[in-house]
Amino acid sequence: MNGQQFQDEVQYFNCQMGEVIEQKMQRCSNEIIHDALSYIQDTGGKRLRPILCLLSAEAVGGSREKAMTTAIAIELLHNASLVHDDIIDDNYVRRKSPSNPAMYGEKKAIVIGDFLFGISCEMLAKCGVPEVVGLVSSAVSDIAMGEYLEFSLRTLQETTEQSYLEVATLKTASTFMASAEAGAMLGGGSEAEIDNFRNYGKNVGIAFQIQDDILDICGDPAKTGKPVGLDIKNGERTILVIHALNHSERSEREYISEIMTGKRELDSFDIDRMRELFIKAGSIDYALQLSNKLVMGAKSSIAGLKESEAKSKLQYITDLTAERIKNQVLDVIIQSANHLYTH
Repeated sequence: MNGQQFQDEVQYFNCQMGEVIEQKMQRCSNEIIHDALSYIQDTGGKRLRPILCLLSAEAVGGSREKAMTTAIAIELLHNASLVHDDIIDDNYVRRKSPSNPAMYGEKKAIVIGDFLFGISCEMLAKCGVPEVVGLVSSAVSDIAMGEYLEFSLRTLQETTEQSYLEVATLKTASTFMASAEAGAMLGGGSEAEIDNFRNYGKNVGIAFQIQDDILDICGDPAKTGKPVGLDIKNGERTILVIHALNHSERSEREYISEIMTGKRELDSFDIDRMRELFIKAGSIDYALQLSNKLVMGAKSSIAGLKESEAKSKLQYITDLTAERIKNQVLDVIIQSANHLYTH
């Protein structure tokens, strides 16, 4: 599989989901809900979760058509969680466009998120397999639990990597896990295959969260579609912050703690300084290594599957997750390192 073939998968899914959204829009007279559905359709996204669901079904010998309504349900669930996420994080940009709360205000955005959850439930019910309904429904509560635990981490002076991984598993990896596991179930996979796909989704999902942490401080806003340093402004205890607090000098640790507890007003200098401290402590390199280890774990989970086009595409997705940050991060590290060691 190559980049063009992956885009073909994205386009195929977008067409299928587009038909569902069009039908819903035709029956919906509310202007804001109409605009919200158009927003999902137009701004797109990577669509990794639903594609994982479709390919997992195929990889165990099933049909993607049987998994389609579940794949659409999971993508709608994901978009609903993003709406609420943007409200919590005061995020006004999503995929290079104004976020839902920026466009409609927080109160209306909450309703829009709930509406998307509702459509997700409608689509999920059509799969006709109670175990899959239960599985994906559990991901909804996992996302909420992860978000709640994340609030707790923001108030702690010390946060462990284990706590971070627990939140990442619940908040981010849960939808990847549900996608891969549900696909394998709907495809008629064995218990061992279903379990392997769950591990695949977990590894890919946590790797994805770690990469998001890195891109938050090193990414190009023109490519990520989000402002730089949002996690730091929101006091998020990312893997970078946790590692840097354990591998920096005392004065640097005190500075990071001040930033993360909101004891000083942030400006662009602070964001740049935090990036430099992450580089100096080896935190970005550590996060990249951890992400790569998880990607390899995902590959290992499906290594025993019979060779097929679907398996090849799933392996490509693990490579895609690893490759998506390399160039952006490398450029920023070189620039920041040059600045760090010339001052």
